[in-house]
Amino acid sequence: MKSALEFLLGSENGEEILAFLRSRGPRAHIIAPAWIRRRVTGGKRPAPGHHGASWSEDGNRDVPVDRSEVNIVVIAEDAEREQAVVSSLALRKGAKVYGLFGHIVPALLCSRNGMAAGLPVEGLKRYAILCIPRSGSRYLSAVLSNRGIGAPREHIREPLASVMAEGRLGFAGGIEALEQFGQRNGIFGTKLISTFLLRASHGRVSELQTNFSWLVERGYRLMHLERSLDDAVISSYIAFQLRKWHFFGQVDEDTRATLDSLEFDDGAAWEEFIRFRAEKMIVDALAGALRLPKVAYAEIESNIDDVVSDICHLIDVDPGSLTPGSAQVPISTKSESPTYAVFAERLGGLLERRAADADPSTVKKLGAIGKLSQEAAEALVAGGPLLTDQDR
Repeated sequence: MKSALEFLLGSENGEEILAFLRSRGPRAHIIAPAWIRRRVTGGKRPAPGHHGASWSEDGNRDVPVDRSEVNIVVIAEDAEREQAVVSSLALRKGAKVYGLFGHIVPALLCSRNGMAAGLPVEGLKRYAILCIPRSGSRYLSAVLSNRGIGAPREHIREPLASVMAEGRLGFAGGIEALEQFGQRNGIFGTKLISTFLLRASHGRVSELQTNFSWLVERGYRLMHLERSLDDAVISSYIAFQLRKWHFFGQVDEDTRATLDSLEFDDGAAWEEFIRFRAEKMIVDALAGALRLPKVAYAEIESNIDDVVSDICHLIDVDPGSLTPGSAQVPISTKSESPTYAVFAERLGGLLERRAADADPSTVKKLGAIGKLSQEAAEALVAGGPLLTDQDR
């Protein structure tokens, strides 16, 4: 089984992390497993005249003593072991210590330098948007960012979701680190997408509930972004086939032709529908239990100014006093091809034919993605509250 560190370097952020390590200069000292050094350097000795970072292996924490100041980068197989090393070095005179999991990765995920100083979080206004995938959260986040209402993005996705869980960073530890680097105008905003929330919670609904209780206690103002299940499924199904999740400009003829040529596969569409249905049931029940304010997808399409105003009221900020940000705003491609309407019709027919299978399949999926017992899953599918073994 891969360690959290191996998973991290194999993720879509792996090359960015390796580039960061390769660019460290002579003031840096990197403590890491031997295989990391080989991965970073390619097993080659530095070229003559190249003054890069010095290295020592995990377990041999000797840092050169002939420097008055040194930036120590700590890399371990998981966040728990990393923190033990960081703590042991933190009191070293003249040294600044940066853990890969606890500092560098959260900074990079917020588009900051990996050694950037974290900003204070006292008095920080916090909000989060809860939704299933393909609910319009990217569009809403971009608009909020451009108006200075924090810099919301999908922070909790891979690789961070797995680092929070299997990497032992923890949900709270990950969020606290992100707050230091992802804030703007004294506001931290984030998107909480059901798929990755569950992964960050070890795939357990009971742990997900605990994490949301922590968010509430920390002062987060939460909102629930809703989109119809069928529309979200079709959007995801088409995006997956295109291997492109968002468009930021006019759709070109090649892309339009590809859209028009996509084929509908009953089996794949059914699996996507059941997964989305199970996640939506969890999200809807959680939002209902917390009495979260709702924002409909149709509202952000037709009346985004009012939605932004409502969010500003929710977190008690004056939008006129904020310095705007800069984020790309995605466009809708639904009107660009008849494929969306054709697939919606095909999905409708599929759901009619397999209506008797929907509930049993959803119960099974709830057990797989949320570790719900059959009794708890059946109760949720029947419209009951979100219960776990801890509730009985």
